[in-house]
Amino acid sequence: MTDTLTATVDTSAARRISTDLWGIFFEDISSSADGGLASELVQNGAFEYSRADHPDWSNYTAWRKLVPSGSFATFGVRTVTSVAEENPHHARIEIRSVAGGPVGLENTGFDGMVFRAGETYRFSMWARSMSGGAMPVHVALAGDDGESVADAELSVTGESWAKYETTLSVPSPTTAADGPTDRGSRGVIATQGTLRVLFRDAGVVDVDFVSCEPTTTYKGLKHCRPDLVQALDELHPRFMRFPGGCITHGLGLDNMYRWERTIGPVEHRPHNFNVWGYHQSFRIGFYEYFRLCETIGAKPLPVLPAGVSCQNTSQGPVPIADEDMPGYIDSVIGLIDFCNADSETNAWAAKRAAMGHPEPFGLEYLGIGNEDRIDPVFEDRFRRIYDAVRAAHPEITIVGTVGPDPSGRDYDEGWRIARELRIPIVDEHSYRSPSWWFHHLDHYDHADRNGSRIYLGEYGSWDTRLINGLAEAAVMGRMEANGDVVAMASYAPLFCKNGHNSWDPDLIYFDNERVFPTYNYWVQRMFATTTADTAWPVVVDGDVLFRRELPRTVGLSVTGGASADLTDIVVTTDTGERVELPDIAYRGNGPVVTGLALEADSYTVDMTVTYHEGMWGVQVHMGDVDGPDHNVVSLGRSFELQLVREGCGSTLVGTEVSMDMVRPGTTWHVQVKVTDRGAGMELSVDGKPIASGQEELDEPRRTVAVARDSAAGVTYLRIVNAMAEPVSVGLSQTLDALGIPAASRASAMATVLTADNPYAGVRGEEAPTRPVERPCDLASGMYEAPAWSFTVIALK
Repeated sequence: MTDTLTATVDTSAARRISTDLWGIFFEDISSSADGGLASELVQNGAFEYSRADHPDWSNYTAWRKLVPSGSFATFGVRTVTSVAEENPHHARIEIRSVAGGPVGLENTGFDGMVFRAGETYRFSMWARSMSGGAMPVHVALAGDDGESVADAELSVTGESWAKYETTLSVPSPTTAADGPTDRGSRGVIATQGTLRVLFRDAGVVDVDFVSCEPTTTYKGLKHCRPDLVQALDELHPRFMRFPGGCITHGLGLDNMYRWERTIGPVEHRPHNFNVWGYHQSFRIGFYEYFRLCETIGAKPLPVLPAGVSCQNTSQGPVPIADEDMPGYIDSVIGLIDFCNADSETNAWAAKRAAMGHPEPFGLEYLGIGNEDRIDPVFEDRFRRIYDAVRAAHPEITIVGTVGPDPSGRDYDEGWRIARELRIPIVDEHSYRSPSWWFHHLDHYDHADRNGSRIYLGEYGSWDTRLINGLAEAAVMGRMEANGDVVAMASYAPLFCKNGHNSWDPDLIYFDNERVFPTYNYWVQRMFATTTADTAWPVVVDGDVLFRRELPRTVGLSVTGGASADLTDIVVTTDTGERVELPDIAYRGNGPVVTGLALEADSYTVDMTVTYHEGMWGVQVHMGDVDGPDHNVVSLGRSFELQLVREGCGSTLVGTEVSMDMVRPGTTWHVQVKVTDRGAGMELSVDGKPIASGQEELDEPRRTVAVARDSAAGVTYLRIVNAMAEPVSVGLSQTLDALGIPAASRASAMATVLTADNPYAGVRGEEAPTRPVERPCDLASGMYEAPAWSFTVIALK
């Protein structure tokens, strides 16, 4: 028999939902900007790459030097009388002979260049002829076979830098006799294309800032890849946070993201290394960000550093010097002026107008800080910025920060500051497993309605499978029900280019040709396209609990990025079985599997850990380490007991996080007691109890949420069934209480996201199923929710 639930709504407890609840967060992570959202095809066009970006990179990374047999040329890098002192490196090409053919440079792009039939590409470069005469230049787009698919001619004249521009048009396709291929139907004629800049005569020429972009745009937005912008637009975000994330405060002051350096002519935007291990050109800077927000109808939420750099380095956070703080505060206020001031009377606003946008951007929100270590230095810098912005611009809503996790010292200290300063909104972050989310659906039910409102600025459930999407749908329904206190929310990270994964999972994966929306994406879209202004609490009676059966298997393995020696490892089961394991000299080379294979309901692991280096620690996995459900103890910058459930991890309990490095040679005598097949854990270090926790094995996996868009006259029922059997949901009381007429009940529309397998979905690939809309007759007051499904029912 099909299980039956009864949903009861309390119409006396209506809550107003924030008008800006669902948004997006863009950070240049996993090559999201250059080679991603930016439509620029040329990589390292400014010749500014270096070892600071990557140990193997240089000024000529992504360039090939083309010298046919019989010709002679040399290629150097100079920084004398450059186009822009902010990016001084440029290529010098000394051509002695072209007897064997033209010489020059070929750019391989970001994993190759995609060329499409019928597309026109805009080429530009800065150049100067240093040998007195004109230098003829042949510019070509080469396809996968090396043959030209479009070309143009230029002539570089004079010894002064000048910008040279032309267009290259790829011919429209002709249909083959057997019809177009799938690739041809998308107009793609090359995926590993290159750009060639060839010189036909002997001489000396300097080249810099080489650029090639397709002219096709989405809604007229230049310099952004159309299909990625469209994917964002179809999320209907109410706001967009930018630029980070860890990029905001950077690894040290020299790497801190300074908004004013990312506007104006691209040549004068100083490049920098990216904290995620590559290069950032700032082709997508703050001006492009504001234009993107404008294009997709999202309010901008810029985030600026709180006067300190990122704490995730060996030296910890570094503050802006006290004497430099007034200037930095002027820069923060300058961003507001850049967005909102009159271009006729304000210097920052005049820069906006000079870029082509005389009208204000209408900034409402400003974030200060990101996941910072909340210590006295941070508090001092934050308070000074906060007070100055409030005094100069009381109309701006400031968003503060309370650390990287929904608990712990930084979280508590951040909230203390928020209460003392009456910060309007604070930014919480929470990356957790589906199991954790299902267990904590009530996370915001008891939030202080009189304190700061909450922006869940970064959250996710650690994978892109259907079960992850269902967990996120369940918690989003509860965020909406608490929409009076949860003011904003944005999944993170937003983008990931396949093959350049700095972080997994991500909302949208892509390559040079295609976009791959995940189950997480479809859940976000189902909420964002059915926004509401009022929500009511719902009580669901019936079988909503999923009972997790944990395995008796006991294994042990080691992972993590740190270096440590694990010695004297002994595993003792509750039946008295005792196994001594070989010592492990761990050097970040995980996973190291010990081969331990026991059966037990409870067991104890004793070991001595000598820590050497690496701030993120080592993780000792216990239990069914090859399966989706096991346990982890993390040792290093903090002591944490973690649960891995359905392949995704979350902290059960942990100590305060210390952002500083542990001293090399530190030795801990560690004991971990595991009970109830992993549901319970206790950690002792050097004989002292450190942390303990007990997991509740029953998870609420069936939820109902109710919200209404009053202006449109539409009520939405959101039903999650994250269990293996369909369930009949009794909605009669809810429909009666909300005054839904019979005609509307009979003509409802349901949008259903489901699949046969809850673990369907692979990172980097498009979700195997999509939401499907279909008529839904609720005349009987019953709805049958499929197994493993998320449904949104719309009733007018």
